[in-house]
Amino acid sequence: MPEETSQLIDTTRSRHHPPRLLCVWQLLAALVLFALLAKMGNEGKLESIIPMEGVSHHSNEKRNKKETKQHVKATKKSDKKIEPIHLACEKGTYSERTLQLAYELPFIALFADTLGQTKFEASSVVIHDDSAYAVCDSSWSLSKFRTDLQPFSPDNVQIVSTKVHKKHKDESGYEALFYDAGFFYVVRESIRQRDKSFHAEIEQLLVQDQQYSVVKKQMTEFEFEGDSKGFEGAIAIHDHSDNEALVILALCEANHCSEELKDDVGNGKLVAMKSNGTVWTTLRIIDVPPSAAFHDYSAISILGDRVAITSQEESQVWIGRLKGLVEGRLWDIDAIEFDVDEGTVYDFPKDHECQTIYCNIEGIHWMNEYTLLAVSDKMKGRGKQDFRCFDKDQTAHVFVLP
Repeated sequence: MPEETSQLIDTTRSRHHPPRLLCVWQLLAALVLFALLAKMGNEGKLESIIPMEGVSHHSNEKRNKKETKQHVKATKKSDKKIEPIHLACEKGTYSERTLQLAYELPFIALFADTLGQTKFEASSVVIHDDSAYAVCDSSWSLSKFRTDLQPFSPDNVQIVSTKVHKKHKDESGYEALFYDAGFFYVVRESIRQRDKSFHAEIEQLLVQDQQYSVVKKQMTEFEFEGDSKGFEGAIAIHDHSDNEALVILALCEANHCSEELKDDVGNGKLVAMKSNGTVWTTLRIIDVPPSAAFHDYSAISILGDRVAITSQEESQVWIGRLKGLVEGRLWDIDAIEFDVDEGTVYDFPKDHECQTIYCNIEGIHWMNEYTLLAVSDKMKGRGKQDFRCFDKDQTAHVFVLP
């Protein structure tokens, strides 16, 4: 080819396809492709390539902004996917933010005689006279067992009702349990009344040997939107200004105590109630601090003024303080509020891949200032929960704070 022709072709090629400009267009194309892939990942079509450090099932973005009802419904399915390995497990913060398992045992292995029960959907636990007592929302009996969780111990027994009636064929709906002045109290989450309204019911139980009887049953004045998001935990305190009258602090399962607003995280509520002889009347509603930014609230326990509140969905526990304690168990009811300057969230232990395995914590009780006794419900089947949840369900656990 003549030299003049060769030079002409090279000049034309460089005019239409400058090498540097071509590189810039290639770089821009790569950036656009990367952005599209990231967007697909956020929509659940691809896994996020950057693991999020934090809670086990929900991103920090969800936790830090209020969502509209439509957005909550649209993203609900993505909450159920398993997140990649958490960076917290690799960067030295795991031991600072995670409870340590001391020991545990499935409920079925606690009792030499389960009285025919094959499932233990544990929902609450308390310690009284060095023994633990738990209720299951699927059962009308109380489980009494040693706090060292000795398998098949003769001290571990089922306490049954002295009065068996047709309702006992149904599930109890017992979601909270506490002890006060010689009696146990159980809270039925939310029951439909004759006027079609929904209220929790509180039963006062007298336990004698391996039987209990219902001394009194009273409805709560506080009303719920339905039967699935009522009270999940309760503790007993006493009013110093009213002859030390019993006051119940009941923990709502849902944010705002509302089915409709349940996913507006960080809006937990305690309802303070006092009995007028026939109904548990509402005294006040107390805000749980936003630092307990949970999608649900499953249990509460108090030791002095120190409070533990768990979340089943987040597999976490919030530890903080409650103001208003006068002395002992006497409280200034009007002054009760949480100390917003205190409050730490801890994870329940993860597996070797830093994935959630304690998926169903529904009961919590202080053993001492460093140790917590917890109980777990039955895992949800048919793909509603990950298979990792199975190993720890229907179990009693003892955890140590970091």
